Amino acid sequence: MADLFKHETVVPTAFRVAGRAKRASVPGPIESAVRRECRDAFRRTNLLERIIPTMEEVLAAGGLAPPEPPADAQPAAFGETPSGDEGHRG
Repeated sequence: MADLFKHETVVPTAFRVAGRAKRASVPGPIESAVRRECRDAFRRTNLLERIIPTMEEVLAAGGLAPPEPPADAQPAAFGETPSGDEGHRG
């Protein structure tokens, strides 16, 4: 699944940071800078919100119906309503 998204987020970010590092404008280890900027790119592109629908689309491409959950399956641990306050949900 990561390959479906890496060319819009990770690859350009890594090259951009590497280019800046070559000009010595990246403080600290380059790996840390890439991780931080990838995090920002994931947020900017709403990547986490797109992963599950994309997975469902890819798995449905074969035209097979998704399997039913097992009889002993547990409900989701977290509901659709976000918890916590707005201060940590930026």
